[in-house]
Amino acid sequence: MKNLKSILKKHSNVFFSVLMISFSLFVVSCDDDDDNDIPMSSKNIVEIAKSDPNFSTLVSAIVAAELDDVLSNGGPFTVFAPTNAAFAKLDPTTLNNIISNPVLLTALLQYHVVSGEVTSSDLTNGPVGTLLSGQSIDVDLSGGMVTLNGSSMVTAADIDASNGVIHVIDEVLLPADFASQTIVQIASGSDDFKILVKALLKPELSDLLAAASDPTSDLTVFAPTDEAFDATLKALGKESIDDLPIGLLKEIVTYHILGGAVMSNELTNGDVPTLLPNESVTVDITDGVKINGTKVIAEDIKAINGVVHVVESVLLPSYAATAVGTISEVILFDPNYTILVAALKTAELLETVSTTDDLTLFAPDNAAFIAAGITSLDGLDKEALTPILLYHVLGAKVLSTQLPEDGMATTLSSDQMMYLGYLNNGVVLINGLTKITGVDMEKSNGVVHTIDRTLMPPSGDVVDIAIALSDMGDDSEFTVLVSLLASDTYSDVTAALKAAENVTVFAPTDAAFGEISDLIATLTEEQIRTVLTYHAAPARVFSTDLVEGQVIGMLNGQTLKIKSIIDALIVIEDKTEDNAILNEVNIHGSNGVIHVVDKVLIPAL
Repeated sequence: MKNLKSILKKHSNVFFSVLMISFSLFVVSCDDDDDNDIPMSSKNIVEIAKSDPNFSTLVSAIVAAELDDVLSNGGPFTVFAPTNAAFAKLDPTTLNNIISNPVLLTALLQYHVVSGEVTSSDLTNGPVGTLLSGQSIDVDLSGGMVTLNGSSMVTAADIDASNGVIHVIDEVLLPADFASQTIVQIASGSDDFKILVKALLKPELSDLLAAASDPTSDLTVFAPTDEAFDATLKALGKESIDDLPIGLLKEIVTYHILGGAVMSNELTNGDVPTLLPNESVTVDITDGVKINGTKVIAEDIKAINGVVHVVESVLLPSYAATAVGTISEVILFDPNYTILVAALKTAELLETVSTTDDLTLFAPDNAAFIAAGITSLDGLDKEALTPILLYHVLGAKVLSTQLPEDGMATTLSSDQMMYLGYLNNGVVLINGLTKITGVDMEKSNGVVHTIDRTLMPPSGDVVDIAIALSDMGDDSEFTVLVSLLASDTYSDVTAALKAAENVTVFAPTDAAFGEISDLIATLTEEQIRTVLTYHAAPARVFSTDLVEGQVIGMLNGQTLKIKSIIDALIVIEDKTEDNAILNEVNIHGSNGVIHVVDKVLIPAL
């Protein structure tokens, strides 16, 4: 806040420029001064100005404000006329702001006109009222010179016109509280708002920058100082606004803006909508002005396109404020979890995750969504997303050292189970595919573990999944297997697979059955039953649970062997010592897992 007082003082004249666009000149005629000895000119004020190229900017302004008729035919008037050089002393952007705003331009010109004919000899020290209501010019006659408002010099006096008199000045006169800068110019001109300006200059916030730069806008900005931003970033464990998701940063900045200029004396207790949809700030004027409980430490800094109130803390939208200190904070303020946050918002679950006690969130980062083939949430609504997201949440706080030894954890998605595998190298896998890559980010209501692939709740048991995979048109793989399971002859096998709490199925493709079509034709019903039950193990065994040389007991009482594992290539050996390769692994079902094999496994018959 080291510069705020100086800003208020420095810019108090400049900020009144919002009024410059709607100039409507009210002409007050006075009786001609009978004592005026200056001979009358045949030219009026406008004609004289037009005849001198040094007043071309002034003439353009008079015409743009549609005051040429009044200043040509009304009067008498006294005009303090700035030269082109005087206008050139103004900041080019400020001048453009004034010219582009008819009201502001009119007000500025009014301030240069006095009712009646006042010659230099009529001037005295002190204020002279202008046609701009309530505004006066301060005249100083010391040193034999005529100085206006402390700096503008009269360089040529008493240029007579048919409807008044002109005095030439070397600086444009600005009324008190005259706002000629935009909100962005005010912020950019201060050392207290560097972070706010940095945010506005990001390409993703270009629309906000344009609105706050547009002289015709009408906005209220609650502007946090750099000190306010630094305090918020420190509380979040961030070093810079660059560490925040750009979408969240834009929403935070938008939340500081109201769609209309509201002075502090116009604020009332209650909620006021911001430009961020469905988000309001709460105003409290009981003891000073507070916004969401945050003090306004400098108020009513006028701009050409609105007003700025300086706040001592960053204002956070309701969902972000609720998230601070909870497990939602971990993901909401981190750019690596933007897809997850968007999904939680769509499913209306972000607040639930923020406000529910004792949760464990397995949080997929953006790369995890991409790894699972999810690059967009288009077409996914609340109904579709809710069961998926709840499958990532446990209803208890479980640190990495407290993960269940039996590898089974109940999620909030209709109490469906997730299955944890513990590898010798310390890696923990969920449902055989998903790694836990970051652990134990604790907050007030639970803990977050990062995962490298999104989790999908099982859509059915292993039989349901096989049926679904057999009905995929040209991509169908298990039509022969499913036809056998669907027959009355082998309904007992199907019933056993569906009733099993945990089962692993090694599912042969149609091509695999095709390779032994001659053999199948020679087998009895009981032998086929033995073949079918030789493809199922009474346990949930993910590919990551398999080790070379492992012997697995099957439902028919026989065993098969894991012959070799080389990287992702898993080879199994049946009782004929023939080899089969797992083509696809870890198709997750509600009661087990399916691995696709390229050969039919043959037991001892």
